[in-house]
Amino acid sequence: MQILALALAAVVGAAHPAPSVAGGAAPAADATWTETRDGEAAPAPGTRFKCQTGGDLVAHFDTRGPRLIAVVDAGDGPHALPIQPWDGGPVQLTWSDGARTLTWSPGVQIMWMDGGEHRMCGREGGHHH
Repeated sequence: MQILALALAAVVGAAHPAPSVAGGAAPAADATWTETRDGEAAPAPGTRFKCQTGGDLVAHFDTRGPRLIAVVDAGDGPHALPIQPWDGGPVQLTWSDGARTLTWSPGVQIMWMDGGEHRMCGREGGHHH
């Protein structure tokens, strides 16, 4: 719930760039991981979501200037996605870099899209409706 509260607080309180600046999207921030002494990547920080089709999605949230970003690792390394403006439709938060999209909707449901890959994920035991 802390992540969702942070996300909602950042969305409500954040200033969004003018739409004339690349459609309002901020450039994706560099996502970095630290290395262990053995040369293997350190465990990804953040919240782990179990996905319906298997595998885990790990996400944490940060700010870059006034924008909230989601740093997401779906197993192929971290991707920093800037938050997108709300479109006025159903309540949801969306982060995207144009190629990958993370969408949160009430009930801690997470949808991850990366090209043809589409995963539905949730906390503690998988995705539920």
